[in-house]
Amino acid sequence: MPPAHARPVPGVSYEHVPTRRLSSEATSQERLPAWTVQYLPHRPRHPGATLLHVVGCTPSDRTLTREEALVALRQPRAAACIECDAARSLAPEQ
Repeated sequence: MPPAHARPVPGVSYEHVPTRRLSSEATSQERLPAWTVQYLPHRPRHPGATLLHVVGCTPSDRTLTREEALVALRQPRAAACIECDAARSLAPEQ
């Protein structure tokens, strides 16, 4: 939405909302995707597995770089999450 169409919500404080633009370098760094790994435990008749997610899909305390995510995805019984489309985010850039 263009800024001219934005209106404050009555009764909501905006005192902690940043009012300065980030530099283009900082903005591009924030847009770099990051990934997380979820380990699914072994259960009867279901071997353990590893799911790779885009950050924000599932809670995690550690993020992975692109290289680390690709290594994790190559492991046996590893797959990319279909909900957050982690595989597509790791595809080579066009």
